[in-house]
Amino acid sequence: MRCVFTSKLVKIVAILVLGAAFISTMGGCGSAPLTTTPEYNGNPLAALYYSTDLPHEKLGDGLSYMFLIDQQGTLLTLPYRGLELNSLIPFHNRILLHQKKQLLAIQNTKSAASTSYHYEDTCKVYAGYGQSSGRINNNRMYYALFNGRFSDDRQHYISTIRWGDESKHYCQNLNEYVEVSGDDGADVYFISSDVANSNMKSFTKMSLQGDQVLTEKSFLEQSKGEGRFMFTKLIADGSDMLGIYADLLGGKVELNLMRIDKHQKAVVQKYPLLQYDGRNTHYYFFNKESIYVKGSKVYFVDGYGDVYAYNLPEKRLELQFHLKDYTRESRLQDEMVYFEQDYLYFFRYNPNTSQHQIEQYNLQGEIKRTISLPELSKKLGQNTLFLYDFKIWNR
Repeated sequence: MRCVFTSKLVKIVAILVLGAAFISTMGGCGSAPLTTTPEYNGNPLAALYYSTDLPHEKLGDGLSYMFLIDQQGTLLTLPYRGLELNSLIPFHNRILLHQKKQLLAIQNTKSAASTSYHYEDTCKVYAGYGQSSGRINNNRMYYALFNGRFSDDRQHYISTIRWGDESKHYCQNLNEYVEVSGDDGADVYFISSDVANSNMKSFTKMSLQGDQVLTEKSFLEQSKGEGRFMFTKLIADGSDMLGIYADLLGGKVELNLMRIDKHQKAVVQKYPLLQYDGRNTHYYFFNKESIYVKGSKVYFVDGYGDVYAYNLPEKRLELQFHLKDYTRESRLQDEMVYFEQDYLYFFRYNPNTSQHQIEQYNLQGEIKRTISLPELSKKLGQNTLFLYDFKIWNR
């Protein structure tokens, strides 16, 4: 089935923010200072996004911090309004950050000058889906999916997609509850569940063409068991989309790899990976970016800090390595992983040094470098903030 939706072009307002000045994007809630140190060199290696969640948005729109981190671990701190489960989008020489009614394009220079694009009230969003964004069309376009609400008659769920390029920005509501999403560099794909029966799963291809969203939706499967959690985003592997999920079965948790043929959506292959004890949640993955494809192998990182490689042709799982000196504790909100150009980056709080750090591993498990972030805890202060995204800047 093919459905075509049109969308209105949003209004564009450009605001230049200088590094030595105050952030002007805080609107009616007042201004907050951009803080940096003389040592910050611009051209960041990584970016972090912390924000209040919805329950902690007591007044106004909450609080968030984006931290840009250079090669030496020096921070540039950018305070903004909060947006639960938001995600960052590295986009050319800028990083895109969505707000409830704005899109900020922040340059990777030392001053971090930004441009602000304002959406109509109908495009306002309240929460993301957690790292459900990306770039398509040879990196010329971006997209981001946002969690919404039930319709007034409760017959369907409402999500929102925002997308655009260097100069045009759009948004459109979708009558879907998105369980997981991803892209193949050309189109966006997602798995959704039925409102009346959450075990009924659908698979949708979404093409973004100018100001239009073209969708092709097909029935995927009816899941079994006591519950299902998608632990990773969908990633492309040739003509397939891959993702890792867990089924709750009694006191056990079964981890599986899902392989969906983009052209024959009814063809879903599943590969069993691991079993965990279901009496705790230590197996929970750090974040949706915990998956990567290299050649015939699918790499993933589980919540215990083990890095595995699944050989698809041979249907064989191998433990590659364990994250150095890591033991799963209760600090899940201070830990995320990200794969980039055949490297695994691990952001964590190290209790042995009482500070945050970024570790870079190759796919064989060798640590290439460790970047200490001694100032991060001080910058976060006593605010109730949650880590929602960690990105490595692709250059």
